[in-house]
Amino acid sequence: MRHEDRGMVKYAPYKSLVEQASYLARIREEHRYVKKRQLSQDQAEEINEILTHYDGEVIRLEYWKSGKMLEECGVIWKIDPFQRMIYINEAKIALNALQSLSICD
Repeated sequence: MRHEDRGMVKYAPYKSLVEQASYLARIREEHRYVKKRQLSQDQAEEINEILTHYDGEVIRLEYWKSGKMLEECGVIWKIDPFQRMIYINEAKIALNALQSLSICD
């Protein structure tokens, strides 16, 4: 059992109120929320360098979406500079949501 979940376990057996289950589910979801990190100038330049010289390599993207850190690995099939989007696999990722980008070996 993870340390973060231990505090909520003590309430699990006491589902005496109907609304309590949905309330506890919402509280658990709020505990999983991750704030978006601010990129340093070096990180932004590294991402820009990789995207500028991208030539069909398999890459790993880490990005923030709806309070969660997500990851995609694959080949970028489109970079749209006007809408500021990257298309990889079936994902459509905003450039300002990128947290890290690396080329897979």
